[in-house]
Amino acid sequence: MTAAQPTVVDRAAGCLLAGAMGDSLGAPVEFSRLSEIHRAYGPEGIVELPKPALITDDTQLTLFTAEGYISAWVRGKHLQTWNPAHEVWLAYRRWLSTQQGKGPGESPTGLLAERRLYANRSPGLATLRALANDQPPTDDVQYETANGCGGVVRTAPAGFAPTGELAYRMGCQFAALTHGHPEGWAPAGALALLVHLLAVRRRSLGEAVDQVTGRVLRDDPTTASLLAAAARAADRDNEDARAAREARAFGRPPHTGGPSSDSIAELGAGWVAPETLAIAVYAALTHRKSAQFPDALRLAANHSGDSDSTAALTGNILGALHGTAVLPKPWLARLELADVIADIGYDLGATCAGEEFEEGRYLVA
Repeated sequence: MTAAQPTVVDRAAGCLLAGAMGDSLGAPVEFSRLSEIHRAYGPEGIVELPKPALITDDTQLTLFTAEGYISAWVRGKHLQTWNPAHEVWLAYRRWLSTQQGKGPGESPTGLLAERRLYANRSPGLATLRALANDQPPTDDVQYETANGCGGVVRTAPAGFAPTGELAYRMGCQFAALTHGHPEGWAPAGALALLVHLLAVRRRSLGEAVDQVTGRVLRDDPTTASLLAAAARAADRDNEDARAAREARAFGRPPHTGGPSSDSIAELGAGWVAPETLAIAVYAALTHRKSAQFPDALRLAANHSGDSDSTAALTGNILGALHGTAVLPKPWLARLELADVIADIGYDLGATCAGEEFEEGRYLVA
């Protein structure tokens, strides 16, 4: 008897929670060289979520992306207005207020009522500079032309749009609010489309990566090239891992190779968005089975680069693929804001699945 497939609602919660786990796992070793990680944590690097498992600005902003999109969805349903990029901009501005204040003000609504979000987790300068403006950027005026990963790390919620093309377009738009370079926003569209194909359309991971690579090529060849390189590296390392298993099983001479930080280094460090997404795709493709989820995050976190961002995107991808069943219970128990993340995730999935949820809570000012 086969296990029941997770619903879209469950996959949405899984996407956000798994991303937060990756964020938390990688946060303590961000900015560290791999050799430094090994000296601090041993030859396998960091392998367990810290206690407590604190999230970074990546997950904070992902929550506000979800709140902004759901707000746009509710307004479209009840008020016949549809401007998701504007609602997400307003949500990001609300997030900015949590970085500047000590706690909720009078009569807070939505995420602003959550005191635990009033914690500064060293957000990126490009994001802070862009959000300091009163109005969002336009096609003619871009505040920041950054290509860092600050845009892509927060756009997984766009994957729960009704269609793949809308998911891609919204992912690009949400990231471009602060990262105006094509290499800053196109990977965000690619991530959103990948999440959509996995969670909503239920494509296989390999098929979804191929489709995303073809779509993003129109907007950013760099991202498409790195995604193709990630897929090739994963195919090579998966074959080496299979050969090593066979060698052990049949008593043959040892076979070397398999998924490794060396392959990640070939793709980059993850400081710029195309590299961040490529590393996450590589980690997911080499650990696509549900039982391999913790090792996927470990691989994505243990390298010389932006460890929390690459592990967060790996979590987003595999959470969208497998749903909440993949989440280790001990990790979930220590994850900061797990209850809030789960609630937002379930509501996000409900918009896509046509299920009921408390819509009025998203009509925030």
